[in-house]
Amino acid sequence: MDHLPTGWLSLANGKPHTFFPHPSFHRSLQNRKTLPISLDGKSEVDLPINLTPPHNLHQVVPTRLRKKENGKILAGPFIAILSSDNRHPFSGNHYNFRDIIKMGKKMGVTVYVTTPKYLSQSDDVVKGYLLDSRSKKIKWIPAILPRPNVIYNRIPSRKAEKQMSVQAVLKKIKHSSTPIFNPHYFDKWTLHKQLSSDENCAKYLPVTMQIDQESVLRSLLSSHDSIMLKPIEGKAGIGMMKVTRKPAGYECIIQTLREKKRYNLGTISDVWRVITPFLQRRAYIAQQYIPLAHYRNCPFDVRMLFQKNINGEWGLTGVGIRVAGEKAITTHVPMGGRIESASKVFTSIFGDQEAKKLRDKLERIGITIAKTIEKKQGYPLGEMSMDIGLESNGRPWFFEANAKPMKFDEPNIREKSLRRLIQYSLYLSEKAKKNQEIKV
Repeated sequence: MDHLPTGWLSLANGKPHTFFPHPSFHRSLQNRKTLPISLDGKSEVDLPINLTPPHNLHQVVPTRLRKKENGKILAGPFIAILSSDNRHPFSGNHYNFRDIIKMGKKMGVTVYVTTPKYLSQSDDVVKGYLLDSRSKKIKWIPAILPRPNVIYNRIPSRKAEKQMSVQAVLKKIKHSSTPIFNPHYFDKWTLHKQLSSDENCAKYLPVTMQIDQESVLRSLLSSHDSIMLKPIEGKAGIGMMKVTRKPAGYECIIQTLREKKRYNLGTISDVWRVITPFLQRRAYIAQQYIPLAHYRNCPFDVRMLFQKNINGEWGLTGVGIRVAGEKAITTHVPMGGRIESASKVFTSIFGDQEAKKLRDKLERIGITIAKTIEKKQGYPLGEMSMDIGLESNGRPWFFEANAKPMKFDEPNIREKSLRRLIQYSLYLSEKAKKNQEIKV
């Protein structure tokens, strides 16, 4: 399918009204007054052509034109960021949404934000929110828009995603012809079970058990000097605990968002009594503690972002280092961690040649894990971040993956990640159109 130069559409009640072609497209359209355009590949409408560039870009939306083999011209795609109805006009990271929309605009693609409430309606249009390009602050314009060709799930919390009404909408989308990627959060225990059943991934996993009784604690501490306890559905290191065997008993460190509590305890039963209130509130895993390599006397781990590209293939978008804060038991930035350059840290510790080999090795491992997770989950994934720990000898360990990554602060990684997000959405849109043609 040929990609024609981009242009803009004006909309009336969510339907195309006028096409404003990109200036590079003017010559080929000089003798035409209308252009037959389809949004869904089925129904077609003759749109008036206006060769005068639109003065108010906030009143039009960018679009690509794709010419099929039968000559029919498709406009779009329209990409919807799916957020939550919990706040007005919607919840989620508005800064992230703004950046995605701006990248879409650069690439000639309309991206808008919508919510499950609006997607649950069965009309061929949907209420959504466009970014107001006139405003220096983030401002949203409510609009009636074409239904999306691709949906990117950024519902911002597990609680919101688990609501029955939201689950009903997600189920409906999954059984429709509209592709949605990253439809659910991961949880640590399910990921561990899935990866441990694959021989190519299992060797990178620390010993891990779901902890719901004291015997699990005893078993792990009988074979490991230190263990980590992690909420199965946790984030940002909140609620994590470290238990270490000492000559006179056990040390237990509990990390909350507000503080870190340290307990010196005599017996495993004492440890169990201290941690039980946390285990009663939420499910935990207990995991072999991995002694991490140090940079400038502080432990660090590796944060990697994997995304699919325009061909639907997994690739490494970027690598960052998260160095633990003073007295923290994890490297998470909200817990006092800091960001460092991967190339600088790897070279400092392992030297130039080994640093390059290590990065390549981590990329291969990460892609293998990403493919395995996607296969085991049984639905399309477009991106995930991974936390990988390194011992001082360079041995890698997989800690966790996140289906809805927080944005990377490194500018080069951020730019590339936004571009890949739009590229993969374009791939999904093309694939969906081809599948529809085959069904017809």
